[in-house]
Amino acid sequence: MTAAALLALSVAAACAFIYSGVYDVSGNAPDNPVVAWMLHRTYEASLHHYGGKDLPPADLMSLENIRAGARLYDSTCALCHGAPGKPLSPVGQGIAPAAPHLLEASRRNNPALMFWVIKHGVNMTAMPSFGKTQSDATIWQLAAFLYDGRGITKDRYDSLQRAN
Repeated sequence: MTAAALLALSVAAACAFIYSGVYDVSGNAPDNPVVAWMLHRTYEASLHHYGGKDLPPADLMSLENIRAGARLYDSTCALCHGAPGKPLSPVGQGIAPAAPHLLEASRRNNPALMFWVIKHGVNMTAMPSFGKTQSDATIWQLAAFLYDGRGITKDRYDSLQRAN
């Protein structure tokens, strides 16, 4: 009886909190550290549970794929994730939580996991599902660039954009 009463009280308290509106969900309010930690841990666990199962093409890391991925990154990703030598766009500056800087040298950017994130998106973030608008082959090219482009210089980034 005590357990049932505690459960009912917990549900009532949760409902009162949810419907009270006291939790600030505005995009410019700082994230509650506990909520941010819980959401990030949930994201990581989900990514490792569902992602990484797709098999990359045999020529994944070819220069042709990396160049195509670089061009796609510049046209669709740099807006939010940034690019070497370019200021972050106003859209990228306004995203909360901030989009990760995918080209930092410290990133792992495992191609199979990046493929899954790009294809399926991430709920409760600004990361859309590109699987609805891009082919798997195109998404793999982007994943190849993200892996190859860790720590990329502005000059190399620009040269990949110019390459045909």
